[in-house]
Amino acid sequence: MKKYSVAVCVCAVLFSVGIHGAGMREVFARAPGADENLAILQDIIRENECQAGMAFLGYTYEGAEAAEILEYTRQGEVSAAYPFLQDGTVVDAGGYEIYAIVPGDDCRVSVYPAQPTEEGEYLDDLNAPYYTGQENEIIILRCNVSEIHSNVMVSVQKQNMSVQYHPMVSLKDGHLAAETHCYDFSIYYNWDECDPGYDSELDIRIAREQLSETDEVSYYLGLGMALWYTGTEEYIEGRNCPVFVLGTDHEDHFTKEHYYAVGDNVVYYYDPSGDAWILLGAG
Repeated sequence: MKKYSVAVCVCAVLFSVGIHGAGMREVFARAPGADENLAILQDIIRENECQAGMAFLGYTYEGAEAAEILEYTRQGEVSAAYPFLQDGTVVDAGGYEIYAIVPGDDCRVSVYPAQPTEEGEYLDDLNAPYYTGQENEIIILRCNVSEIHSNVMVSVQKQNMSVQYHPMVSLKDGHLAAETHCYDFSIYYNWDECDPGYDSELDIRIAREQLSETDEVSYYLGLGMALWYTGTEEYIEGRNCPVFVLGTDHEDHFTKEHYYAVGDNVVYYYDPSGDAWILLGAG
């Protein structure tokens, strides 16, 4: 699914595909300015006394393949600001969220399975890593079946030192959850900066009400499904549309099933087979 902040596709030329364990890497022509942009980001990471930088790139669907996951790095503002992400290694831990992880100078990233305990702590499985990276290797990570907890632990190591993160998106604002010694370089679109008088929360409520009144969504809600705002916008046919996800709220996780976007009293649904937003009721 293409998010508003990554709406325009800017693709490099594919030369070859390599596969190593759980990590899958597509090799592209080096984007102009990639090395310079990477050096700048790593300087910022170091100046903020962090060991890694992390960005939330958006949501995907259950059957997404490595090439589709990597596509998030080659679109719109992400491609322009961080072209070096296109050289990242895809690590698929299952789930619906996509993150980019850039290690600090001479650091390497490893990804391990994780699950919450009854006490609310994480139990990390260090004996079965999803992927063990090389120094300075950029990781494009797919993870998180649940929006309540992470299903991975990301370890960033440099010599004998290491820090651990559990990537998550805050349900409050759709931003990357704060992690100690981790620099958030996600791209967020802030409507208030363009129009200080704009009430984004009111706009989201109105869009949600309109979506809930459609026959399709009303039917699903009547079956006990839940409707959540994802915290992202999609630019569709000249409209800035808040994106919502409809799914089943289980005791320990939320299963995402359908995506919708609403703008200017028009409702769209997301078709994963064609990677397209389609007018609701038109198909």
